[in-house]
Amino acid sequence: MSGRAVIRAATGADSRACFAIFRRSLADLLTRLGYRRPDAPPSDPDALWPAYESLFAHLAATYAQWWIAEDPHEGTPLGYARSTQRAGLLELTEFFVMPGARIAGLGRALLERSFAPDLGEHRAVIATLDAPAVALYLRFGVGHQTTGVDVTGTPRAVAPPAGYDVAPATLEEVLALEQELLGHARESDVRFMLADRPATLLHERGRPVGYVFEANANGFAGPVGALEPEHLPAALAHLEGAAHAAGLRSLDLTLPLSAQTAVQWLVGERGFRIDPFYCLFLADGPWARLDRYLPFNPCLML
Repeated sequence: MSGRAVIRAATGADSRACFAIFRRSLADLLTRLGYRRPDAPPSDPDALWPAYESLFAHLAATYAQWWIAEDPHEGTPLGYARSTQRAGLLELTEFFVMPGARIAGLGRALLERSFAPDLGEHRAVIATLDAPAVALYLRFGVGHQTTGVDVTGTPRAVAPPAGYDVAPATLEEVLALEQELLGHARESDVRFMLADRPATLLHERGRPVGYVFEANANGFAGPVGALEPEHLPAALAHLEGAAHAAGLRSLDLTLPLSAQTAVQWLVGERGFRIDPFYCLFLADGPWARLDRYLPFNPCLML
């Protein structure tokens, strides 16, 4: 516990407060990095909450560690950290502190509870470019694997090239591919994804070679993965074509720069624009095959 904050175990009743911390902390970071004007009106967590509510409910139901820091006198939320554990992977999904509440030792205290070094066989964080936070993560057993960029584009009609077929994906099919790509199964997450957005399996000559989670009602898409990098463009072509058919005005994805075939397809072939917001994929080793995988969006977990 910090001398100026009380840290307690969080519960589902804290989800809405944690979401407000997440959005206000992110807006502050974007302002400090120069991506958002200092005089820009504050974002409205109430307006954004419906798009995130089901994801936060899923994380609240399946977390490994979840801690919230509060002002000891007023009980005002100051920050929180949450991790999930899927098989042997401990992933820090969120770590946010309110602007103006950067109390000495508070971040470390939250991470010591939610991301302790003795938890999990493997460890991962998708991190923003908040320098103090990254400095903390590097002390908790992770290192840089690749950098991610957000890309956006107006979806146009396109289909996978000849030789590929698509069909609705089943839980078992996605789990088998994810075991190959990420090195672990995450059945609870995949069940949530299948309930949230359509999933398609990509076949080449009758063999499953990749999968695509298409955009949901709020425009969030992913993950997208392929057994070999050469199949990623076909998977992304299906994703863009499905978004166009659904009438979406924009398609936004987080793109690991190590996924070179996806970079060449999205930026080079399809003209997607790179948003100036970057993230870091941190892990305790190169077990995730990020040369052939694009993560779930919103980008709070692999």
